[in-house]
Amino acid sequence: MPKRADDITFVPPASSHQQEFETPLASAVYGLDFQLKFTVVWRLDLATGLRHNSPRSAAIHHVLQRAKEISGKVMLVHHAALQVQLGDELATERQVPGTHVWARAEQVKVSVGDDDLEMAKKHIELLRNSTFKLAERDVERAEIRYLRDEVLTDVGTATIWWLQRNGYQVEEAVKLAGHLAELVKIAQREPAGHWAESLVSSVERAMPELEDAHRRDLRLHLVKALSVYGGERVAAEFADQIGLPAGEQHRNGHV
Repeated sequence: MPKRADDITFVPPASSHQQEFETPLASAVYGLDFQLKFTVVWRLDLATGLRHNSPRSAAIHHVLQRAKEISGKVMLVHHAALQVQLGDELATERQVPGTHVWARAEQVKVSVGDDDLEMAKKHIELLRNSTFKLAERDVERAEIRYLRDEVLTDVGTATIWWLQRNGYQVEEAVKLAGHLAELVKIAQREPAGHWAESLVSSVERAMPELEDAHRRDLRLHLVKALSVYGGERVAAEFADQIGLPAGEQHRNGHV
């Protein structure tokens, strides 16, 4: 029995293409790039009713955007793990939004130049040192706050604090009463330090229950605010005075 015209459905033939592509790929550190090489594979789905004037460019651009979303959070020293992750993620075929193009990547290879890798290692070392220095300063500031706000508030408190740490030598404590009184006076004087330190101190005094782990986040928010309302120079001066690493202030100093 012959088929009627209504029973016939047109199915467009499969159309698949591929091309090798190589390009630098951004890492988590500006100026230090991975080298990405892959084969982009794309096909056209004419049944969608959508069209794109340059399917090849659309496919490559789409794959690169997917790769950048991942690589932009990865340090250069982790290039081997990145290659595995990209090989896995980019192998999944996805439709390029708004087009009749479906794209994926094969034979993904991620490499790093020797010079860039050495610079990346130095950058990590600088960040590590800056983090340690910032942690040391946080400990020092916490100790200063403790002595100023809890110990050297009056002679009685200072005396008890001294007794607890010196075997309760009462006679010695009596002899030191005058010196402790002088220390209390000195500790309670308003500091004539840099405005940045005064700003941090004032804000932290307003939130005495603030955990030490959140104090760094507070400083980053202050840098952002100063950058918006005072400009980059003011924000940089503030970050330098409070010991914020240069990389952090640049990355977080703008909203």
